Amino acid sequence: MLHLLLLIHIALTFATPEKKCDLTKLAIDGGNYTLSNGGNIGSEVHYSCPKEKYPYPSFFRECLANGQWTHAMHQFVCKDVLCPGQLMFEGGEYFPRKTKHNVGDVLNFQCYAGFSMTGPERRICQEDGQWSGTTTTCQNYLEHCSDPGVPPGATKAGTSYGVNDKVRYWCQAGLHLIGSKERKCMWNKQWSGAEPFCKDRYMYDTPEKVAESFSYSIAEIIARSKPVEEDIESRKLEIRKEDPLNIFIVIDTSRSIGIKNFQTAKSITETFIEKISTYDIVPRFAVISYASTVKTIASLNENLDPEEVIENLKKFRYSEHVDKQGTNTRGALAEVYNMLSLDLAKNKEKFLEIRNIILLITDGKYNMGGDPVVEIRRIRELLGIKKGQNDREQYLDVYTFGLGDDVITEKLNDVASKKDREKHVFQMESIDSMKSAFDEIIDETYVFDMCGLARDHSEDESDRFPWIARIIVTRPVGVENCKGSIVTKNFILTAAHCFHLDDQPHFVTVELDPSSRAKVTRKVQNIHRHPKYNPSGKRDKNVPKSFEYDLALVELSQKIDFSPTVRPICLPCTSGTSWALKKRDKAVSCKDHENFLLSGDLVKALFITQESRNTLEQMNVQIKQGDWRQGCLKDAEKVEDFKDVVDIKDVVTDNFLCTGGLDPAVDPQTCKGDAGGPLIIQHNKRYIQVGVISWGTVNSCKGYKREQVPATSRDFHAGIIPGMPWIEKIIPDELVYLK
Repeated sequence: MLHLLLLIHIALTFATPEKKCDLTKLAIDGGNYTLSNGGNIGSEVHYSCPKEKYPYPSFFRECLANGQWTHAMHQFVCKDVLCPGQLMFEGGEYFPRKTKHNVGDVLNFQCYAGFSMTGPERRICQEDGQWSGTTTTCQNYLEHCSDPGVPPGATKAGTSYGVNDKVRYWCQAGLHLIGSKERKCMWNKQWSGAEPFCKDRYMYDTPEKVAESFSYSIAEIIARSKPVEEDIESRKLEIRKEDPLNIFIVIDTSRSIGIKNFQTAKSITETFIEKISTYDIVPRFAVISYASTVKTIASLNENLDPEEVIENLKKFRYSEHVDKQGTNTRGALAEVYNMLSLDLAKNKEKFLEIRNIILLITDGKYNMGGDPVVEIRRIRELLGIKKGQNDREQYLDVYTFGLGDDVITEKLNDVASKKDREKHVFQMESIDSMKSAFDEIIDETYVFDMCGLARDHSEDESDRFPWIARIIVTRPVGVENCKGSIVTKNFILTAAHCFHLDDQPHFVTVELDPSSRAKVTRKVQNIHRHPKYNPSGKRDKNVPKSFEYDLALVELSQKIDFSPTVRPICLPCTSGTSWALKKRDKAVSCKDHENFLLSGDLVKALFITQESRNTLEQMNVQIKQGDWRQGCLKDAEKVEDFKDVVDIKDVVTDNFLCTGGLDPAVDPQTCKGDAGGPLIIQHNKRYIQVGVISWGTVNSCKGYKREQVPATSRDFHAGIIPGMPWIEKIIPDELVYLK
């Protein structure tokens, strides 16, 4: 009998080959596609079209169990991207009146007499199907709340804008509403919820838009705005280092997401955690993955360090969810609720002061566990957030990020927070664009006072090197240029040798943002040289010019206004650097900073050089210590000016840091114009200055141009740490120093 069953099984196997979908029916008119798994059951097809066109009827197809492709009855074509028409407009006129507009079309607005226009007078249909600018309105300011406006593609019910009056929005067929379907005029003259937007399937957020919108919103949470009564535009951001903050990252790992998208979700989560943890805050992180079941990668209640959370995330594999057929989004959010409940049980008073961020990365689909919106309501109730009241809305922000080619945007919108002038729903065209967005996310624009920040992903030099200053000394015999680094709003750190003893402050000008053509300049009030800097102090030891303690602080006549392109660098032995290094223990010392930053015989560092009048470039070098430092001393002995020096250590004291040479790799040399600039160690996303460029053994530079690096090329930098006691005396109030 057993043999018979085996024969039947074999016969059936040969008789019923595995079904495949027809590969001849995949073409798209005017576009291209990619295919996974060769057309077998579960294969996926992803379509793409040229700019200003999109795949119709879908970006995505799947081979079903019956051997048929989804959308089997449709011919796939690349259709023109269109912008939705303006359907309603109060207090004025608009033209042309069309239900759809081609890319490049212009929409014009005019207001009636007695009305004032807010927003652009002209909007242009862009290649992604979205209009340029913001919603245009005509205001008469006679109502309690201003006219909330009607976005293109939408209609609005409600024309009274008194206290508690409501307006409701609908989008025309084929478009999905993002934001609030209903908004209420509140006592503070603001509208509840978020401004609506009508979205078509081909409308995506660019990485730049995501970074800008999300960064502003998240910075509001991290930096905590000072309280204001009514004027939202006047909000001033202020870092509060001990603000309690919980961050939950919830990642969809179901089958519809796929392994490639999952890997991207992991990567952007790591980027987000790493970037957030460089700020002067200590959030608690939780990371949750879900498909049919929910798996906790990092629990809020474990109080893991960011590095431990990232390590757990790196170890987690897509294969750990054996059953990926189900998508239990509500179950994942229920785990967030459970973690918060444990917190509440410990200390209710403290619990109510904690801000909470939820990042949900998903395609919006779910097929088990129930509606995730129900769980969001439970979380809001737990946090004491009541519908229609805004007094506790700041304690929860839910952001949703559409992942994959087949995203249900309206489901993302249902779950996301809806706050005035903030965006909480994002969808990008590809996983690569999502990764680019997260690389830019958490823009430092709103946290100017934190030291050592730079937008190192930017192509703009002003963003990448915002702490560099140019110092210009004008004398009767000519002009000398040096570099410096911004350390506070009042002081620039540079080299003492940049100034003659008779140089007066009015001879000196400081340029901030030196790579920009629109220079920001400051006059100088005072020049402070290190008291131990004495060029002739070692002539008894045959040293013609000594650079020992080659440090100077330039005091400005007018404070610097910090901005994205003008920021302070971190100095060791200060509390700001403790935060940057994540050494937040109160007992941490200056020596701890030195041991951390300058440990090992070879330490990676960098300096910034001037490649042309308006071009800065980063040069990577290695600080030579231990046995490697002996090569620095030997090359210093070869300098003609030091031929009569008995002990080269009288020239190169332990206060100098050395770079240069050809071994173990060629270090670029500094040039004359680099003097006074910072020698920097980068730790994660923060930049800490450990030296000031002082002198070198050779100079083979011709103006801004570097010649081939000579074998004996060594550069010596005045160490910052030996000079910190002096810096503390000159700048006692603007920095917090370690003892």
